[in-house]
Amino acid sequence: MKRRRPLIRPTPEEDAAITAAALSDPDNPPLTDEQMDRMRPARDVMPRELFERLTETRAVFVPEKTVATFKKAFGADWEEAMRDVLREAAERRDEAAE
Repeated sequence: MKRRRPLIRPTPEEDAAITAAALSDPDNPPLTDEQMDRMRPARDVMPRELFERLTETRAVFVPEKTVATFKKAFGADWEEAMRDVLREAAERRDEAAE
């Protein structure tokens, strides 16, 4: 299973420089806390067909018991583990069909 790369946080000095640059851009100011609070994931607000076409993903409804099993076994990486299992099953099916 692939591991996600660790998030590299900017130093306080880098963060200050980034913030100063953003604040000095009148055409693209930083979002306010209120705007950030109102934000929702694209998959929640876009038409499903459009989101799937743009991201090449598909919504799959999985029983809660199955999700709980993956969460218990894989922790924070449960979604990646589930994708790996589905990918491997599809590959085995393709190989068996040949």
